[in-house]
Amino acid sequence: MIANILPISVLSIFGTIISTIFIGAVFHFVLRFPLKQSLIFGAIITPTDPISVLALLKNKMTKNSDTGDNEDGITTILSGESLFNDGISLVLFEVFLGLNLHDSGLIFLKGNIINAFGNVLSVIGSSSFKFLYESIGGSILGILLGYLISFILTLATDYLTEIMISLLLAYASLIIAYYLNVSFIMAIIFSGIVLANYGFKKKVTNQTLEIFPIVIEYFAFIINSILFLIIGIEINLFRIFNLWTTSLFIIIIVTLSRFTVIYSLAPVVNKISNKFRLFSKSIILKKKYKQFLVFGGLRGALPIAMALSLPLNLDMRYEIITYVFIVVLFSLTIQAIVFDIFSKKHYNDDPD
Repeated sequence: MIANILPISVLSIFGTIISTIFIGAVFHFVLRFPLKQSLIFGAIITPTDPISVLALLKNKMTKNSDTGDNEDGITTILSGESLFNDGISLVLFEVFLGLNLHDSGLIFLKGNIINAFGNVLSVIGSSSFKFLYESIGGSILGILLGYLISFILTLATDYLTEIMISLLLAYASLIIAYYLNVSFIMAIIFSGIVLANYGFKKKVTNQTLEIFPIVIEYFAFIINSILFLIIGIEINLFRIFNLWTTSLFIIIIVTLSRFTVIYSLAPVVNKISNKFRLFSKSIILKKKYKQFLVFGGLRGALPIAMALSLPLNLDMRYEIITYVFIVVLFSLTIQAIVFDIFSKKHYNDDPD
C-alpha cells in the first residue's frame, strides 16, 4: 500500500470530494433537490465497497501470475481507495448534515449572483475547517490509540484476550472520537492500520493472526445482513417501480461521476509518478487499470448505513434512502455481473 500511496490518496481524497460535489450539483440543479439534501446524497453514495470484486480479482491474478505484470497493484489501489474514501465520505456526510443552509441553495436558480457567491464562500469556509479538523483529528487519534492498544497486547497471555482487546479498539476509537468531536471512522481506520502493521506483526500469537480475520468476516456478514433487512423494512419496494425513470437517471449520474473521477485524476497521478522519484514505484494507471477502477467501484453496506442514520425530521429523508437503495441494488447486481464479464475477458487475454 505504501508504494501506491499516491493513487490511493488522490482517488480517495480528491476523487471523493469531486464525486460528492458532482452528484450533489446534478441533484440540485436537475432534480431540484434542496442543496443540503443533494450534498448529503452525494456524500452517501460516493464511497465504494469492492470487497467481492477484490476476491474475484485475486483469483484471476493467481492464474495469471506468470505474466510478469504487476496486477496486484490494482487490487491494492482498489482496497486502499475503498478504505479511505469510506472515511472521507463519512466526514463529508457529517459536515453536510450539520450545515444550516435555510434553502439558500435555491439562490442559484433565482439569478442573484452576488448573494450566491457570498453564500458559497461562507459555506466552503465553515465546512472546510470542520472537514479538516474532523478528518485530521480523527486520524491522529486513531494512530495514538493503535500504538496504545499494541502496547497493551504485550500484556496479554492468550489469543482470546488478544482478540477481545483488538475488537475493543474500534469501540474505544468511536467513544473517544465522539467526545473530542473528531471523525470516528478516521480514528477507526488509522487505529486499525497501526494495529495491523505494528501490533499484529510483533505483539500477538499465531493463533490470533489465524482466528481474528475469521471473527471480523463473521461480524461483517452479520452487520451487512442486518442493514439490508432494516432497509427492506424501511422502504416500500413496490414504490420503486414507479420511480424507474428517475432511478435510471440517478444510476447513470453515479456511474458517470465514477468515470469522470477516474479518467480525470489518473493522468495527474501518472504525471506525478513519472516526475517525482518518491512515487516512482507507484503503479501506472494505464487504460485497463482505469477501466477496472471504474467498474470495480461497487457500492455496498456503508451507503445503506449512512442513509438509515439520517435524522427522522430531515426533509426528503425517505427519498434519499430509496434512491440509495436503488443504486446499491444496481451496483451489487447488474454492475457486479458486468464487471465479472469484463474481468474474465481481460484476464484471459494478453495483459497488455
